[in-house]
Amino acid sequence: MKRLAWVLVFLFIGSSARGGEQGKSLIELGKRVEKRVVKLRGLEVKKPIRWEVTSKDKVRAYLLKTLGEQYGPGEMEKEGDAMKALGLIPRDMKFKEFIISLYEEQVGGYYDPKKETFYLADWIAPAMQETIIAHELTHALQDQHFDIDEFIDRIKGNSDAMYARAALAEGEATLVMLADAMQNMGIEMDLSMLDLDGVFGQMMIKMSSAQFPKFAEAPRALQEALMFPYMKGLSFVNYGRRQGGWKRIDQIYKDIPQSTEQVIHPHKYFDQRDPPTEITLDFLAKLVPEAWENIYEDVLGEFMTLQLLDPVDNTDEEKKAAAGWDGDKLRVFRRGKDLAWVQLSVWDTEKDAIEFAGAFAKTVTSRVKGFTRQPLTKEPRIIWKSKNNRVVCVERRAARVLIVENLEADLAEKIRKAAFVK
Repeated sequence: MKRLAWVLVFLFIGSSARGGEQGKSLIELGKRVEKRVVKLRGLEVKKPIRWEVTSKDKVRAYLLKTLGEQYGPGEMEKEGDAMKALGLIPRDMKFKEFIISLYEEQVGGYYDPKKETFYLADWIAPAMQETIIAHELTHALQDQHFDIDEFIDRIKGNSDAMYARAALAEGEATLVMLADAMQNMGIEMDLSMLDLDGVFGQMMIKMSSAQFPKFAEAPRALQEALMFPYMKGLSFVNYGRRQGGWKRIDQIYKDIPQSTEQVIHPHKYFDQRDPPTEITLDFLAKLVPEAWENIYEDVLGEFMTLQLLDPVDNTDEEKKAAAGWDGDKLRVFRRGKDLAWVQLSVWDTEKDAIEFAGAFAKTVTSRVKGFTRQPLTKEPRIIWKSKNNRVVCVERRAARVLIVENLEADLAEKIRKAAFVK
């Protein structure tokens, strides 16, 4: 899920760090790469790009400052609790500390659109930085032409839209980076022929795991979330570029994709637009007692729904079950050490809703312990109950699916009736 403030950074993959390089040579390298990227991308530099050489300590300070701007006191911890409730990360993980370490490990230079400045890493040899520079220079051009200041802002309550927005900017920057690297090595290759988000994406995850201890340690859902904007965004942008070149990509910034569904399935954006359906859980306010604190609300979207179905390994069956997503809303509650959640989702067709409900039902026994499946009835729902009268309830009505997890049975029943009132 990784509902984190999205920072415009590139995952530095494929080289070892070493210090002692002079800032002057880094900036000179940056200016040489700038000329290549400008020509390749077809966007002129409107005003000179500011360059600074930075240290690891300053990068950490930047990360902490950015997260502090995006999250209020305690919000990040609540986000972590939401991920724990969904079974995406271990219950004992110190979420905030882990995420900061994970981000810090990955950064190899970045462009800050707020300050309109490119920060070069002083601990990485210049020869190893060309790919990073090409990637981040693309962000600088995006900022000058499309004003991407808001792209680093967290979209509270809809991280699915945040992922989609990130995928546009990061996918484009990754595509430019790859094209520049191949051009610089004298390799002629049609990127449209590559499996940019399949085999290539899994290769990138393996490379990251091999080089970065924190990334390797991260639960699969966090790894996938960290890579999504780059890999799926790369495939999305390449799809659009094949349709109308870079000019078609320029147009997207005036009409940004609204969901990860549109990114994962580019034809649902470029060919036959499929906007997400807005779902509300406002009815819960009158039903859930104050003892259950509402700590988190979000839209999971197709991407995180897939992680929910299997945070360990996304199989083709699970991808199919998530692919009919059309909209959802999640709300997470906390009472003492107990965590519970409610999600209402809508699907493209009744068949899609049946597939999702069935796929989620298969995960229940591994997700929660001490719950016993209750006898089936003629109603389209399955209920598991614990000895302390908590339930997991999965119910489908037409193309909608309701999930209630770890709330009291009588409360779940009230929620179930309210969710499907016409």
